[in-house]
Amino acid sequence: MPAPSADNLRRNVALYPWYEATVAAMFWLPVFFLYFTSRLSLARALQLEAIYYAAIVVMEVPSGYFSDLVGRRLTLGISSVALLGAYILFFLDGSFATFAAAQVCLAVGFAFHSGTNTAFHNDSLEALGESDRLAAREAIVSRNGFFASAVAALAGGLVAAIDLRFAYALSAAAAIGGFILVLMFVEPFQRAAGHDGFIRSVRQCGGYARQPMLMWLFAYAVFMTVLNHVPYEFFQSYIDLSLRESVAFEVHTPLATGIHVAITMWIGSFFAARSVRIRDRVGIGAALLIAMLLQTLIIGAMAAIAAAWIVPLILLRSTPRALMTAPLNAAVAPRVPATHRATYLSLQSLAGRLGFAALLAGLSTTVGEPVDWSALATLLRISVIIAIAMLIGLTIARPIATQT
Repeated sequence: MPAPSADNLRRNVALYPWYEATVAAMFWLPVFFLYFTSRLSLARALQLEAIYYAAIVVMEVPSGYFSDLVGRRLTLGISSVALLGAYILFFLDGSFATFAAAQVCLAVGFAFHSGTNTAFHNDSLEALGESDRLAAREAIVSRNGFFASAVAALAGGLVAAIDLRFAYALSAAAAIGGFILVLMFVEPFQRAAGHDGFIRSVRQCGGYARQPMLMWLFAYAVFMTVLNHVPYEFFQSYIDLSLRESVAFEVHTPLATGIHVAITMWIGSFFAARSVRIRDRVGIGAALLIAMLLQTLIIGAMAAIAAAWIVPLILLRSTPRALMTAPLNAAVAPRVPATHRATYLSLQSLAGRLGFAALLAGLSTTVGEPVDWSALATLLRISVIIAIAMLIGLTIARPIATQT
């Protein structure tokens, strides 16, 4: 296969933020847990989430290896098709089995996207000889992704006030747009003949993770995947319980969660645009630990004060992810060879998702069917204890992050 032209590579770089925006346009985000619990018990809803993360365990690393072996463009195309399938299944409003199948498709979609997206971006810039632009470009991509999420959340909340399923219909339209953009990409990475087998590739990625800097960053990425999902998982129930005394709370809650997510993502967009600037000012280790401390404080407040007036504080729940994403990607991707880049990033993502799947499975055994303040507080107290332990461990190991 001939090497792509510079013009085609520049088109990759120009279109990539728009593609990422279509993936980030998750109109269902403000209402997915409400949708689950409107049909199922709290325990069953948590089991659905555990199914999603268990499916990620199966697909995450093979999808990264597939990307390194076959190509970024095809892998991203499979992601778009799987996401579209998931949203169609959710729209069908079926049984637990249908929801479980949709969760599996959703897992395939995000697994084939995870790692390959950053590798595609880095490969395109490398082929242009512009690798030094990665951090700044990733900050722009992150900012635009948060903005797309904000707009989608507001629109999703509005249509979900009519019917919760409509949020998935809009998400399907976004997935179609993402697939069209993938068709416009060119493959940026020229794979060498005789690529390593799957097991050998995974072992080599494990070798990269033993480098001091990558070891610390790997642990950080895993821990933050777990922590970032805790407030994300339970904020809808906070809002739902806050409105439960209203006669029309079933109508108001989707709109309220949509507005809440929109504001959250707009705040995230603001900090994402400044994340690299903050990293440059305080250093990579301090910048990442600040993000972790903020998320720990948010979870702690949710656990200690299970009440409606804590809802405004949860508006900051995406700020830690905004602060960490571009600096983390820019620190990890260039340190891993292109032949194993997507596999390594998939392993990193897998470990974090597996950790959260285990947390969800454990939390599902501690509560029954009622979704009330007491149940939420119990789940969050367990989570904050884990968060504090993670933060202390990484802070003690922080000097590793200063090594090159």
